[in-house]
Amino acid sequence: MRKRDFGAFVNHLAASCELFVPLDVGGMTLFSAIDSSDTCNGLGLENTTALPKRPLKELFFPQEEVLFAFDAGGGIETTEDTSAQPGGGVSPSGVVRVALGVRPCDARSLTILDLVFDAADYKDPYYVSRRRRTALVTFACSEPGMACFCTSVGGGPFDETGSDVVCADGGEEYVMWPLSAAGEGLLEGFAALREAGEEELEAVRKARAAAEARLAGNSVPVEKAVSKLGGAFDRPEWDDVHRKCLGCAACTYLCPTCHCFDIGDEATRTGGERVRNWDSCMFPLFTLHASGHNPRPSRKERFRQRIMHKFNYFVENHGTAACVGCGRCVENCPVNLDVRKVLEVFAAL
Repeated sequence: MRKRDFGAFVNHLAASCELFVPLDVGGMTLFSAIDSSDTCNGLGLENTTALPKRPLKELFFPQEEVLFAFDAGGGIETTEDTSAQPGGGVSPSGVVRVALGVRPCDARSLTILDLVFDAADYKDPYYVSRRRRTALVTFACSEPGMACFCTSVGGGPFDETGSDVVCADGGEEYVMWPLSAAGEGLLEGFAALREAGEEELEAVRKARAAAEARLAGNSVPVEKAVSKLGGAFDRPEWDDVHRKCLGCAACTYLCPTCHCFDIGDEATRTGGERVRNWDSCMFPLFTLHASGHNPRPSRKERFRQRIMHKFNYFVENHGTAACVGCGRCVENCPVNLDVRKVLEVFAAL
C-alpha cells in the first residue's frame, strides 16, 4: 500500500468498525476512537514516538468500569455486552472494533492478559467479550526506543504475537500481511492494496535487521534473573533496590500486563452500581487485612512483590514473565527507578 493511501485505509476500517488509534489527548497519548482519517493526520504511526504512553489494555480492561447496575427491587442490568462466547480467536464476522497503530509489545501483552482473564478455569466475560470483538493492526517498530528491551523477554520489534495484521515500513510503501482470518477480513475489499515487490520486501528486511541490531544494545539478563529470583525472597539486595521507590504506582498503571483491580458498590439515585477499578500492589491498602494486619507493610515488601510477581510467580504459574519490555515503567518512573537495573542485580547473584 502506498503511504499516501494510508488515510483511505483508515477510512476503510472506520466505515465498518469502531476504530481506535493512538492520539495525543491533553499531552497524553492513548488509544482513542476516531471516525475518519481527518483525526489521524500527523500521527506518524511509523515512528516509535507514537507508542502510546497509556497501554492498549485499557481497551479491554478499562481503568474504571461498571460491571452491572442494580435497583431496590432486585433488578440487575449488565452494562456491557458479554454475549461473545469464549474460546477460539477473533472471528471475521464478530469484529466490531479495530485497534490500529498497535506496537508489537502491546499486542503481545494481550496474550499475557489472556492467561489471567481468559484462562481455562476462569473467564472474565467483560474482558473476553472485548477480546473476541477486537482485531489488532500492529505497526512494526523500525526505531525502537531507548528504554525498550522486548527482545529480552521473548518479543521483538517485528514480533507478530497477538496481532491480526502487521504493517511495516517498506520505503515508499507500507507492507502489510494478515495473520488471522480476522486480519484477512480487514484487508478484504481495500482496493489500494497490491502485491509487495522485492524492493519493498527488501526494505522491510533491512528495517527489521536494523531494529534488532539496535535492540541488541538494550539486552537485559531477564532469563538469568528469573532463574535466581526463586531463591531471592529474603536476599539483602531488596533493602537497597527499593529505596528510590515512591510507591506512586505509575509503573503498574502504565504497564500493559499489570492487572490488579478492586471491586466496590456505589450508590446511585435509584439503586447502585458494582464498579471495578484498577488497583496496584504498590499501594499499602492493597493488602491491608480487615484485622489491621498488612503482610506488606513497607515499600520494600511491595516493591519486592511487583518484581517477584512479574519475574518469578507468573513464570511459575504460566511459563512466561509478565513483562513485554515496552519500557514504559523505565521512561515514566518519577525517580528513575529502572527495572532493568533491578534485574541485573539479581542476575548477578
